[in-house]
Amino acid sequence: MKKIKIKYKLFLLFSFSFIGMLVLAERSFKLSQENIYNATTIFENAQSTQNLQENYIEPLNVLREMSLSLVMSPNDDYRKSIEGDLTAQIKLLEEHFHVLDKTTNGIWQSYVEAVNKTHHYLSARFEEGAFVNVNTVERERYYTLLGRLKQLQHEAVNQAKDNFSDIQTSAKALKYELAVIVLLLSALVFSAGYLLSSHIVSSILKLQEGIKEFFSYLETKAMPPRPITLSSKDELEDMSNLINLSIAKASANIEQDTLFIEDAINVVNDLKSGNLASRLHTSAQAHQLQLLKDVINTMIDNLELKINEEIFKRTEQEKLLIQQSKLASMGEMIGNIAHQWRQPLGELSALLMNLQVKHEFHDLNGEVLLQSIQQCNKINAYMSNTISDFQNFFKPSKNKEVFEISEACQRAIAILQASIKYHNIEFTFDISEKMEVLGYPNEFAQALLNILSNAKDVLSDREICNPYIRMQLKRGYKYMLITIEDNGGGIGAEHIDRIFEPYFTTKYATQGTGIGLYMTKMIIENNMNGIISVKNTEEGALFTIKLPSVPDKIS
Repeated sequence: MKKIKIKYKLFLLFSFSFIGMLVLAERSFKLSQENIYNATTIFENAQSTQNLQENYIEPLNVLREMSLSLVMSPNDDYRKSIEGDLTAQIKLLEEHFHVLDKTTNGIWQSYVEAVNKTHHYLSARFEEGAFVNVNTVERERYYTLLGRLKQLQHEAVNQAKDNFSDIQTSAKALKYELAVIVLLLSALVFSAGYLLSSHIVSSILKLQEGIKEFFSYLETKAMPPRPITLSSKDELEDMSNLINLSIAKASANIEQDTLFIEDAINVVNDLKSGNLASRLHTSAQAHQLQLLKDVINTMIDNLELKINEEIFKRTEQEKLLIQQSKLASMGEMIGNIAHQWRQPLGELSALLMNLQVKHEFHDLNGEVLLQSIQQCNKINAYMSNTISDFQNFFKPSKNKEVFEISEACQRAIAILQASIKYHNIEFTFDISEKMEVLGYPNEFAQALLNILSNAKDVLSDREICNPYIRMQLKRGYKYMLITIEDNGGGIGAEHIDRIFEPYFTTKYATQGTGIGLYMTKMIIENNMNGIISVKNTEEGALFTIKLPSVPDKIS
């Protein structure tokens, strides 16, 4: 029986009931006509429901998606393409909604106004207004219109139920008249009908259970639906195979789109953590998700390009700042050389005057001349070494190296030593122990020189009584600590938070460029991974520099 096709099973059943059908034909004809009419009405209601789904609800969802894509469009080219599709979609829906009732058509017109308002905001370059409108007014009217369409579907279904109820009522009216004949025929067809119908119903229930599992999977994504298995070799088995094929394809598409969404979330998380190398590689089955993939990857590419361009600009700007800082330092260097040479030049002048006097009084002998020449050579060597010290001081370090930090401090102090003495500034340098750090010794010495030079200028310009600069070097748990304190009156409260900014200076334009302390901060924090800070004390300013300690195996 299981291997017999359904049409043959039904033919066998109809053969048993053929005689009874002839008897019942006359009385059933009228009921059949009514049933045909009601069935036609039910079919029309079903078509109406399908028509609402295909021509209204699904295109409306597409229109809503286009409106959202228009707001999220990254550039004008995408936006123009979406605008053309959106206009065509509105025109198509306008033709469909025109034939519906006034209430539904009025709700549709209200939603179109909201969509046009979103488009108006975008045309006015008011993206924020478009985003708010599409997620508030437009969204509310969209769900109102969707609810109205669902209500029409519900009415069509209820009408079908009513027609079906009419069929049942007619059948009951004829039931009593045909009861005797049916009872006679039932005995004949009961056995065959029971076997056939139970088998068919069993197959239909299995189909229903399989479809139910698929819809449950769509809602929860918990467990993939099981294939529908039928033991019969009839049309229901062919149907089950077709359904299994469709379910498997739909499940695979859903799993693929789920993987795409998970990949997209991972890419977004990578962007949050600053990883611009991440891209969306998973493909999606839905066309809209595939379009989203292209948009996200293009957006990341553009973002990475802009960041690289900005880094290049910042690098070029820092090079310009360094060059300007060097030019400013050269001016200060010439002044410091002048202070360093003032005393040796005086000594040379005194020696020459002494030789001139002895020569005029005929008291110049070879021994005195030789001693004077040796003394002049010694002074000349000192002045030459001074120039070499300045040249080496401003020569940039090519690579990071471990260096003794107090030596770099002494070199910076040596540059300003003569100028500090000239302005009668008391200078002390307290070293707790010898310490080494990893970095650029010449750049660090120049950064230190910027702080000391600023302190010297403040003490000189403000004519501080009993001026002093106190510098201290000591070791901490993780950092080398350098403090530079003066009694120059401190930094103005309105300036203290800005002194490390580029081109900010409290000096006159002819006296400062405003990049010395900025370069100091760049050298300490960017090049040597340290920390620099400043605060006011009761008498002046206190600069604090923290540099990471070098492990013993490196030092």
